[in-house]
Amino acid sequence: MSAVSFAAALRHIGARPSNALYMVTRPSLSLEKKRFVGLHNTRALGGSGDQDSSGAALVEAAGALALLFPLLVLLTYVVIEVSYAYVISASLSAAAHQAARNLVIAYWKNSDIAGSRALQDTEVFDHIRIQNILNDSRQFQEATFQTASNPPSVLVTVRYLGGQYGLPPFPNPDPLRLGSFQITASAASALD
Repeated sequence: MSAVSFAAALRHIGARPSNALYMVTRPSLSLEKKRFVGLHNTRALGGSGDQDSSGAALVEAAGALALLFPLLVLLTYVVIEVSYAYVISASLSAAAHQAARNLVIAYWKNSDIAGSRALQDTEVFDHIRIQNILNDSRQFQEATFQTASNPPSVLVTVRYLGGQYGLPPFPNPDPLRLGSFQITASAASALD
């Protein structure tokens, strides 16, 4: 069915053919006419053909990359530093739990450990180390023994202070000059 007879059939039933229908049903242009029309349209817009459109796309891509690359680098840096902070926090928490359990064991062997920081250091804190996270017993605060509470318990707090006790600064590097952060973890264990 040709485009003319199809349009006549549509008019006969009361339908109005759309431009899209004519574009689909009309005979296609010859290859030479297509090339002429394509070149004519781009030259009318001030271009010299397909090379200008690909050049414009390249410039747009370079501009977008110039804007997005610094944001991508910043996002990567933040993800790495937050991940490192999480590792530090989880390690300190594990060390505090271990210290609290060990203090309970030491308390049942010698109850004088409750009032003696020196005994706490030699019996427990000196034996717990995590490289570049927990380097010194002074990172532990003195354990708090709550023997009058029900149930009796011991509370241990440990902290990470970047740049002290031989610890690397955190965040490192510090491009925003935020200074070093303190990360703290605590754990309690029953004296049962």
